[in-house]
Amino acid sequence: MTRVHILDLPPSHHFLPVPSDWYPLYINQRYFHDLGITFRFFSAPDPGLNNCDVVFLSSRYFALQTKSTTERAHHLSYIASLKTSTNKIFWFDFRDSTGNTQFEVLPYVDLYLKKQLLRNLSLYTSAFYGNRIYTDFIHRTQGVSDDYTESCVPLLPQFHSKLTISWNPGLLDFRGGLNRHLVKQQIIDHWETRFPNDHHITWQNPLAPRPYHMLARFNINYQRRTVSWQRRHALQLLHQLNDPFIISRSELTLSEELSYRRQVKIVLSLFGWGEICSRDFQAWIAGAALIAPDTSHLVTYPVTHIPGQTYLPIKWDLSDLSSAYQRLINDSSLRLNLAQSGQARYRFVWSKGLPGGQPAGARWGSPAPPPVYLRVAFHNVTSIVQRRRNHFELDLPK
Repeated sequence: MTRVHILDLPPSHHFLPVPSDWYPLYINQRYFHDLGITFRFFSAPDPGLNNCDVVFLSSRYFALQTKSTTERAHHLSYIASLKTSTNKIFWFDFRDSTGNTQFEVLPYVDLYLKKQLLRNLSLYTSAFYGNRIYTDFIHRTQGVSDDYTESCVPLLPQFHSKLTISWNPGLLDFRGGLNRHLVKQQIIDHWETRFPNDHHITWQNPLAPRPYHMLARFNINYQRRTVSWQRRHALQLLHQLNDPFIISRSELTLSEELSYRRQVKIVLSLFGWGEICSRDFQAWIAGAALIAPDTSHLVTYPVTHIPGQTYLPIKWDLSDLSSAYQRLINDSSLRLNLAQSGQARYRFVWSKGLPGGQPAGARWGSPAPPPVYLRVAFHNVTSIVQRRRNHFELDLPK
């Protein structure tokens, strides 16, 4: 057996069995065991942490971006000491964007895994305002500045081969709901880790009656103006449309938002701390069409964001937001195609497949793959443990 030890913060909610970023590993326990891989979690440095074959280090545990120079040096020294007594060390960068990197750890780790990477890796040799390619764009084109700035260590050419992809929020548990729903879902998940059941997600039919036009509800209270600009500007643009069927009130309760999500034709999702967020996947689960800024600048896994097929892309400056909205409202065929294709693509990720090789809701002719859990194992963990160096050589779903 290959023993993997994971150092991360404790789960953020008492209903979560593991930290949320590691949900694919938790729900895949049985499959990983069959592949000869076991996992053990640590929430603090422990003498037994390095008694394994591979150590996974979470960026959330170290939070290097919040540390002083002295504290950061202490953490790097600890990681370097682990390297002397551990076969392999993998750093999991769970920051939300393609930016905000912690490349200072690269000399001490064997692989650096990130939820999404810039398609052009050479861009990591440059500095971006706000440490994100899109905040740099907002700063340059809209003249927006922040009260404080951050900087990242640039990527050195000798470390390019250490970069690879882990998984994006599409593989996390975003079913949501009230506490009673969470308890039910955890019971189901616990059963699923032991028996080969289909993953329990309630998919809403895109053809269901949808009396509201669009849900545009998101957090706008960021300390960074370059991060909040897109969302604040969107609300201004939507207010000018004076459409009573656009739901953009910020005071919605969780239960109200869940209800509206199932009743809207369109969900608007914008950049925040990162490019891809849970709202994208929640829109597909709810059977709504997705409008979101263009994400063709990044690579990630699983591949769900296909411009014009699973979502309608808009420009980062939102100059075409109003026209995109009107286009989908006036063209029900296009809107339903986006909603159905988006849901089918995402449902395909979670599906074990139906007889004849077709996953539930899919509309293309490729044979059904193994369940997402097994695919994650092969593509992201097994290959890593077996020292495959370059994730971009893998045959990812297109």
